Amino acid sequence: MKTVVVCIVISMLLGSIAISMNLLLGMSIHQAWFDIFNPFQVMEPIELAVLFSLISLWIFNTCLHLFRKKNQHKEPEQRPH
Repeated sequence: MKTVVVCIVISMLLGSIAISMNLLLGMSIHQAWFDIFNPFQVMEPIELAVLFSLISLWIFNTCLHLFRKKNQHKEPEQRPH
């Protein structure tokens, strides 16, 4: 329970720091709020491409790992001599 509370408090502090930094940059409170909770709107196209390529590589790696693990557990059929 204590860990959950600490995580929530740290998240709230980081969010408030990010909003206050956006306010210091001259954004309105609505723009600062939107910037924090919708980060994909403020990303450059190349940043989005890198993000989605890394996510797709992670998914591919996970599927490959599961496929290999599934095939490893199958025992090969033995032929009678």
